Amino acid sequence: MSKKVTFMIMKWIATFLFIFSYSFGFGQKLIVSDEIPLRSEIKYDILGEIKGNALMMSTIGLKYEVAGFDETMRNTWTKELNFEKKQISILGYNVRENDFTLIYQVRQQGETYIRANRYDSSANLKDTCTLLNMGFVVFFPDYEMVLSEDKNKVLFYAIDNGNELHAFVLDNQSMRLLWEKRIVIDNYSNFENPISVSIDNEGNMYSFIQESVFKQRREEGHFRLIIYGKGQSGPRISTIRLGEKIVYDARFIFDNLNKTLIAAGFYYNRNPEKAEGYFLVNLSPEGNLEKSKLQPFNDRFVSDLEGKDSRNNRGVMNIGISDLLLRKDGGLLIIGEESQDMERRISNLNRMMYDNFSRSIVDYYYNDIFIIALNPGGEFHWQSVLYKKQYSQDDMGAFSSFFIFRTPEKLHLLFNDEIKYENTVSEYLLRGDGKSERKSILSTENQKIRLRFKDALQVSANRVIIPSERRGRLRLARLEF
Repeated sequence: MSKKVTFMIMKWIATFLFIFSYSFGFGQKLIVSDEIPLRSEIKYDILGEIKGNALMMSTIGLKYEVAGFDETMRNTWTKELNFEKKQISILGYNVRENDFTLIYQVRQQGETYIRANRYDSSANLKDTCTLLNMGFVVFFPDYEMVLSEDKNKVLFYAIDNGNELHAFVLDNQSMRLLWEKRIVIDNYSNFENPISVSIDNEGNMYSFIQESVFKQRREEGHFRLIIYGKGQSGPRISTIRLGEKIVYDARFIFDNLNKTLIAAGFYYNRNPEKAEGYFLVNLSPEGNLEKSKLQPFNDRFVSDLEGKDSRNNRGVMNIGISDLLLRKDGGLLIIGEESQDMERRISNLNRMMYDNFSRSIVDYYYNDIFIIALNPGGEFHWQSVLYKKQYSQDDMGAFSSFFIFRTPEKLHLLFNDEIKYENTVSEYLLRGDGKSERKSILSTENQKIRLRFKDALQVSANRVIIPSERRGRLRLARLEF
């Protein structure tokens, strides 16, 4: 073979390798773990990723195990966690860059304790502390957990004794209780007053309680805001009024960059089944009102969601907020979805047993995604409706909806095209100006996976871990961008 031919072949190979690495580097890569049998008594949580290893926690009766998966998603180790007693209840967990913390409650000698254990990336116990001794407890409240943006503060809250807000904060850096407080809420009802809680990076709590009153035969809505933090002698309480508008759905978030508390959502005026517009409220960390904006949906938004036959812009049914995303300029993205579940009864006549009975079937519909972008003052910037249609039956919608994967340049909204065993996974690429592009990114055919995007977890700037459940088998799928 001549030197010229050899040189041409080597040049062709080098060009091929360059093209291959380029297309691979700018696409997606899916790595799937081996199958793990799932039994009815097994519960699992994807904890996160530490030093390139994905961590999953399994609960099997009174047994707690943490499993580690390497870069190839191979299960390289499994470790059982030991506690002072076998019977405990985990309240939550917090995964940081180099460690993870489990917060749990345990009863010893008739008293109930809330404790925190910190572990390294290999699930070795490194630190432990007792946060609270709650004494003798007959009914233990159901605590909700909220993380600060920097993941160093962990807030737990619950309604206890009917109308008492009990909250406490773990400082995960020092492994100490930052503060604990019980606040009596006057005229509170679990059924009529939804409560939502946010926390800033300093560990201050912001509790929003939705309320409404009737004035001159009209219902008026407002929020009661309760603020509490370390060093305060008592809570600061204020009222945020929406006038004659009533909250249809709402979310709350603290903007640590701009030091602003934000409440945003949808409202209605007369018909509680239809959202008629959006609202945005900006507050200072002390709870003082700085800006507020209420804006009805425009005709195009309602038409895109309700269909071309929608007339008179009477609002939108069956929508809810999925997430609020902050912009660096103080603006906001409200991301939501159309969803509905419908229960129906079917009759079944067994001719052999002459037994006529009926059973219920629940149909789950998860349809279009929508985004409303707002400027810092609450003024409308742009809107986008991303079309999809998902239908399933008697599965709690486990494989429906979507996942938001965040990058500095754009958002990837990942979802199953259809809810079936052999399926195509798609994404919408959404840019900062509202322009979007739909792409098919992978097929699950012959891969024995069925992805649950509702339970996915973004673990780095370019990785997301998605659980797959198919025919009683669990697998973890890591998708890299």
